[in-house]
Amino acid sequence: MDKKVGVAVVGAGFVGGQAHVPAFNKIPGSELVALGDRDEQRIKKYSDKYHVKYYLDYDQLLNDPKVNAVVLAVPTPFHFDMSMKAIAKGKHVLCEMPLTPRVVEAERLGREAEKAGVTLMPVLNFRFTPNYVKAKELIDAGKIGKPVAVSFREFIAAKDLAAQWPANSWAWNIEKSGGYPDFTLSVWSIDLLRWLLDAEITEVEWKSSYAPLKEFGGIKSYNTMGLVKFSTGAVGALHFSSMVVPTAGTSRLEVYGDKTLNLQANWNDSLTLVGQNPERQEWMFREGGTKVWGHYQLDEYFIQCLLSKKKPKITAEDAAKAIEVASKIVK
Repeated sequence: MDKKVGVAVVGAGFVGGQAHVPAFNKIPGSELVALGDRDEQRIKKYSDKYHVKYYLDYDQLLNDPKVNAVVLAVPTPFHFDMSMKAIAKGKHVLCEMPLTPRVVEAERLGREAEKAGVTLMPVLNFRFTPNYVKAKELIDAGKIGKPVAVSFREFIAAKDLAAQWPANSWAWNIEKSGGYPDFTLSVWSIDLLRWLLDAEITEVEWKSSYAPLKEFGGIKSYNTMGLVKFSTGAVGALHFSSMVVPTAGTSRLEVYGDKTLNLQANWNDSLTLVGQNPERQEWMFREGGTKVWGHYQLDEYFIQCLLSKKKPKITAEDAAKAIEVASKIVK
C-alpha cells in the first residue's frame, strides 16, 4: 500500500459528515479521496467544503483506483451488502455499528474479509472516548481492585430520537434494523463493558417497556433494562431510555471494585475515582470536534493498522458479540 491510505466516506449524515469526513481529512497517513451518498444536495456540501469528488453510485466509487478503504456511515440495513461489495473489490472497510442486524451476518463479514485479506473494523468508538480510556487505564492498573459490578445508563430525549429517526424510519423496522432503537443504540455500551472488564457477558436478561408518543409522530419511546453477568463473576446493569425530556438526557458509567472504590464517568468529559471519604480524584477532558466521542482516535487507529499491516484489536467478532447480547432485547 502507498504511504497514504485513500479513504472514501460513504454516507453524509451526522456521523459521516461531521465526524468521519473531517477526521480522515486531517489524520496523518490518510487521504480523503472520495465521498459517497445518494443525496446529491447533501453530499455536495461536503464535497465543496473539503474539495473532494463525490459519487452518487456506490459501485462507481468502488471502481475508483484511488480508494483503498471505505468508511460506511450509512443506515444499518445497508451495512452487510455494502461491506460485501467493498470486500469483493479488495477494499478495507470501517463500518458503523451495529455492523449488521443479525449475528450470522456479522460473522460472515468477518470470514469474508479474512479470506479476501482485507481489514474489516467496526466503529466501536467508546473504546477511544477520553474518559473511558482513562477508566480502562485505572482498572488495568488495579486502582479499584478487581471489578465486581458495573452500571451504564443512556437517556436520549424523545424529541431528539424522533428528529433522528421518525416513525417511518428504518430504525423502527425490526427486520431491517435488527430491533428498535434501544437495540441499535445499545451495542456501543455492551462492547464498552466487555472491554473495560476484559470479560465476556455470559448471561443477560432484558425487560422493556414501549409507549407510542403521538406528539412525536407516533415513535415508540422505550425504557429498556438489562441485567448481565460476566465470565469473571462480575455483574452489571444497563438502562436505556428515550422517555425523557432534553434536560434529562444523560450518559453515566459506574464501575465498582473489590477495594470498595469505584469509578464514575459522566458523558464523555469527566471521570471520578471515589476513594475513602473524602478522598476523590477527578479528571476533566476538554477534547473538541471529532475527538469528543473518540471518532478521530478510532479513525486514526484504523489508518495506523492499515499502514503497518497489523490486524486491529477491534474485530467483527467484537461486533457480533455485542449484537448477540443486544438481540436478546428483541427476543
